[in-house]
Amino acid sequence: MNSKTSMQDIADTLGISKNAVSLALNHKAGVSEELRARVFEAANQLKYRTESRSKKKQHHLLVLIPEHIPQDAIFFSEVFWSIEKKAKELGYNAIICGVAEEMEQQLTLPDLYHEMVFHGILTIGVFQLDYVRMLQDLGTPLVTVDHYYDSLQLDAVVTAHTEEAYKLTAYLISKGHREIGFIGAVHLAKSFKERWHGFQHAMSDAGLTINMDHSLVNAPSLDAQSSNMDELASFVDALPSLPTAWVCANDRLAISLIQTVTARGYNVPNTISIVGFDDIEAARMITPRLTTIQVQREQLGCEAVDFLIRKIEYGGSPQKIAIYGKLIERDSCKQLDNT
Repeated sequence: MNSKTSMQDIADTLGISKNAVSLALNHKAGVSEELRARVFEAANQLKYRTESRSKKKQHHLLVLIPEHIPQDAIFFSEVFWSIEKKAKELGYNAIICGVAEEMEQQLTLPDLYHEMVFHGILTIGVFQLDYVRMLQDLGTPLVTVDHYYDSLQLDAVVTAHTEEAYKLTAYLISKGHREIGFIGAVHLAKSFKERWHGFQHAMSDAGLTINMDHSLVNAPSLDAQSSNMDELASFVDALPSLPTAWVCANDRLAISLIQTVTARGYNVPNTISIVGFDDIEAARMITPRLTTIQVQREQLGCEAVDFLIRKIEYGGSPQKIAIYGKLIERDSCKQLDNT
């Protein structure tokens, strides 16, 4: 939101009078429908808000989350908090509802949806495609948070996964690492696949070849759970040689990998450097403390609410907003002297 944007700014952008802008935004006669549409499109692009929502009757936003993400509750709590806070600032009430797997399969909405009027919907995390398609067909303004769907043209606010994984890999390369592997089942989540692509691009741009013996990207059961330990142990034990560094698709994998290699007598970072992605609380508590990408979770929530409300007020074509993260340097990486 740009609170400094005025009707005059919109008028200057379109080359029309301020009075014409006022007539269009207030749905009054005196301007054509074509011009009214142009005014609302410009207002959307300039993030103009007609009046303070706090002066209007409170409206409701429905926030849907899949119930199968309890392991990420700490990660998403900041997103939830920022959504609630931002919505309240703008005069909206954000109501969070869990969606059970059975509800997804049966294309069932929470009971609350039928008991209240919701002016917009936010989905957080990954839902089954048919369920999201059903939400889209409701016709209510919809913004997806932390995930988007290739086959659906939907508004989305996501992390710039590819760019940040590129940054993370380039950081290791700048420290002299050339034999770098990647850990993360890329089929499990779009974010993992995009982080894998960022890793690939950084290695390619540096003229480095990826040794697939050092990467674990297709393991069918490799996810963010504690069962990773067995999968990672088998992988490490079978390696003919170690890389000098690993990029992990998220912090939980990185922490599991640190524990796995440490149990086998390897030292992080003296023997091998390891980096993660997300910056969960445990990344700051493990020894050594984990170098990672800090996902801007609060900004994800704020941008999603602001984006959704603009869509409610002005409509517009579907867009995807990608938010950059921040590289957090800690103790799990070593500068190599070679090369």
